[in-house]
Amino acid sequence: MDQLRTNVSACSLCTNDIDFFCHGCERLFCLSHANEHRRMLYDQLDWLTVDHDDLLDLLQHASSIQQTNDQSKKTIDKWEEETIRHVRKTADDARQALELAIERHMSEAKQRLEHFKTKIQTLANNQHLYFDERNLKEWSKELQNLKTDYITTPSFTVRIHGNKPVVMPIIKIQPQQVPPPVKHLPESTVNAFGLVPIRPSLTSKKQESQSDTFGRHSEHVKILDQGLNFQHDPTRNDASIRGTHEYSRGEHQLFFRIEQLTSSPWMFFGILSKHARFDQRAYQNPTAYGWTGYNRIFINGKSILTINGYLNDLKQNDFIELIIDCDRKQLIFWHSRQMYKTKLSIDIKLCPFPWQLLISCQNPDDSLQILPASMSSTIKQEQDKLHKNMIIKDNQYEIKTTSVKS
Repeated sequence: MDQLRTNVSACSLCTNDIDFFCHGCERLFCLSHANEHRRMLYDQLDWLTVDHDDLLDLLQHASSIQQTNDQSKKTIDKWEEETIRHVRKTADDARQALELAIERHMSEAKQRLEHFKTKIQTLANNQHLYFDERNLKEWSKELQNLKTDYITTPSFTVRIHGNKPVVMPIIKIQPQQVPPPVKHLPESTVNAFGLVPIRPSLTSKKQESQSDTFGRHSEHVKILDQGLNFQHDPTRNDASIRGTHEYSRGEHQLFFRIEQLTSSPWMFFGILSKHARFDQRAYQNPTAYGWTGYNRIFINGKSILTINGYLNDLKQNDFIELIIDCDRKQLIFWHSRQMYKTKLSIDIKLCPFPWQLLISCQNPDDSLQILPASMSSTIKQEQDKLHKNMIIKDNQYEIKTTSVKS
């Protein structure tokens, strides 16, 4: 690594002059702390080997998995025999629903075009009515919008709901929802460890926050809607889901809606280190931090009873707000009907960067949806109904009641 002495600022960990800028975490380091940061990156690199070994172990057991699932294949064959006579009727019903939706769609388009035509003809037949280039531009734009709304843009998508073999899926017709385009950060030249000599133009760079999606998941749960939703299977087993994004710097605001929560108010919201071992009980991992039902928080994978305002009354249709603040090394959590937001501090030595979103559940058919960032105003309105100036409380807890959920 090449040195470059500068007086731009002090090291982010001490008062010494800075020598290096880390492109990964966007922090400034003196030579001593740059070396320490580099050693930490080596440690995290070692965790990649652990992830590799886990994946290799799964692949080596692929043949045994196939053998133990022979009965499952027989179940699928039986399901096919029993339900194939109903498939055509379900498809016919779906086609009729789609045809009706298209007819309504075209009827609405024709009505809007007829209204547009009447407006234009009125002006053409009455020379006393005034219009100019601005009106023509407006009407041209209106006509183009009609074309986009009813011709260019796909109008409908087909979603199939249901995962029980003995129940026919339900096919619904609904408007198409196009996910926002993913923005990419510009590339820059860095060394193998993300450390580059200080350049003043880089010190003010900020990363634009993006909406997370559900990615890697354990057994007993499946991902839906291009990573914006998940659903637990009909059994009562622990299941965990990780987000796709990695968090090492900045503040990130995530919003959720509990679509289904029937058996108990237990659902985990929090984080774990990317390099941690991941399974269906990932909330018990030593790097896991977060909140769940029964008035409890999880610190380093251990369930602890809180005593400072966090309530466990998670319910179906609740809104959830989770703030991942890497710079302050803390999480902030709120759900519907909770009077205050609650804060949880993270020990970076026990939960090293990068962090990832972690959701865990256990109830049959539990379902959770990630909401777009545009929902922030709606969440704020819900909070204002409870408290005009939502404040943040530190989570206090009773160590003597510590117990790990089994």
